[in-house]
Amino acid sequence: MRSFGTSWGATTGLGEAFRKGGVVAVLTILYLLSTRRGLATLALSWIPLLLVAVLAVARVASFDILLFQALMVPLFLQIVLVFVTLVDSTALVREEIDDNTLPYLLTRPISKPALAVAKYAGYLVAACALLLPPVLVSYGVTEAYGGTGLGTDADVLTGFLAATALAIVAYGALFFFLSIILRKPLFVGLLIGFVWENVVGSFPGSVPKLSLIYYLKSVLKGTIGIGPLSGFDTNVSAPAAAAILLIFAVVMIVLATVLFQAMEFRQKA
Repeated sequence: MRSFGTSWGATTGLGEAFRKGGVVAVLTILYLLSTRRGLATLALSWIPLLLVAVLAVARVASFDILLFQALMVPLFLQIVLVFVTLVDSTALVREEIDDNTLPYLLTRPISKPALAVAKYAGYLVAACALLLPPVLVSYGVTEAYGGTGLGTDADVLTGFLAATALAIVAYGALFFFLSIILRKPLFVGLLIGFVWENVVGSFPGSVPKLSLIYYLKSVLKGTIGIGPLSGFDTNVSAPAAAAILLIFAVVMIVLATVLFQAMEFRQKA
């Protein structure tokens, strides 16, 4: 009976922790999608579709799946996606600290690590809702313009959806970690996302492997048969690149939760 009681208590305790974490995650999703921040990131995330629609309306002769890829990598993957993940993930905890609402939130019956993980989980859902649909719709417009079926270039769609999802996970974890250790994470995040990630590819040797974009491009090259990245110099397969990005994200989240657990917060007067 004692063993059964212990097991039942552990099970109900775990279920209660998931319930509380789910509430925090839902509140985070609503915050990231329904505020002015959400409207701004939503508008930004649909820029690729706007560009694709303009090309289709203008009946650009060279507009095809190859041009779609050539536009999506530098415009969407390296600018739009980085900015949206930076803005959303750095707001998860840092704005709570700056607004002096975190001490009150920590008085609720939920641990600091659970709170951090739940907020990150909410970010993942919100970011996917913002960034995955534009890829799918932009691809559909491109295929419709060319008069081909949606499955004609399925490898391109699969590659960009996978790269987008992995970028959301990895960049979000990195910027979330920065928001824990830095008072002004946006500036450092901008330097990493728009300076380091864009120039590191021109460095010799193995230096490019120190950037996330290297592995995202490796995923694209490994999943897409023909495209602008066919000549991308990488010796990392798509599965290996995806695994590296996921492991990196896990490490960043673990470090963030450990540091967050050690931090002390006091209600400001």
